[in-house]
Amino acid sequence: MSQPDQTTGEALWRGEREPRIAILVLGCLLTIYDRCIRTIRATWGSQSRDHVDIFYVYGGQHANTDEEMVDIERLIGRPRPQLQDYEVWVSGDIILCGAADLYDAQQDCVLRKRLIAFDYLVNQQRYDFIYTVCATSYVNIDALQQYASSLPPSGVYHGPLGIHESSGYPFVSGASILLSRDIAADLANSAEAIITTNTIAMPDDVAIGHWVASKYCAESEAEISGRIATGKKATNNQTFVLPYGKGMIDFVMSPAYSHIPQEQAYHYHFHSRRTWEMENFHRRFFAA
Repeated sequence: MSQPDQTTGEALWRGEREPRIAILVLGCLLTIYDRCIRTIRATWGSQSRDHVDIFYVYGGQHANTDEEMVDIERLIGRPRPQLQDYEVWVSGDIILCGAADLYDAQQDCVLRKRLIAFDYLVNQQRYDFIYTVCATSYVNIDALQQYASSLPPSGVYHGPLGIHESSGYPFVSGASILLSRDIAADLANSAEAIITTNTIAMPDDVAIGHWVASKYCAESEAEISGRIATGKKATNNQTFVLPYGKGMIDFVMSPAYSHIPQEQAYHYHFHSRRTWEMENFHRRFFAA
């Protein structure tokens, strides 16, 4: 397979319309992540942009079992809906999925939440790109739009690259995955197969990477992982691509004075227990 010319993608989008992007934030009812999401809502999540919508996904099955969990009822402002496996309930920007919210109740719940939400966003709402991030993310939406507009409309699986330690499978980190509609739709439509075949309980991002590598890449997974390990271009198509040659900007352990935006970057990763650092970052560089 040959590498698509990104300028072709840019010309297509610019010539017709801007791509519609759904940013999917992986929610969790634990209070620490509830604080993270409230911080997102107060910072970059409060900024309205044409052609971009933000959603927060949670597991809607099983009663809250941890005293450190917020009530779904408080979150959605009504009694909990009764959801069967793979069902979805949406109100505004909240997506409840037919899955549990915590690993203790369902080991693959994060994978299920993502795939069920993909189905709603691409098959029902027809977004062109799905950008799924963790709850400790700061997204520069303008930079994300600029990047997505430079891409072809199909075959895209971009983000920080990794290699799963035990299986050796290549994957894009679940903290920052950009998917074109066709791949997101295929993942959603294949959800039961992906979940059923994930017998070794791989993390959600690794399971997604395994599916993409086996279906969309001419290269073997071993070859892709070898290329990632040596810093080479991972594939000859638009899968396993590191945006702008770098991954997410990692501020998790770095001192606050070093939290400065970088040119072209659209994703910054913060510490879940220091949400004020995200607030300060927003106020200093993006609030205006």
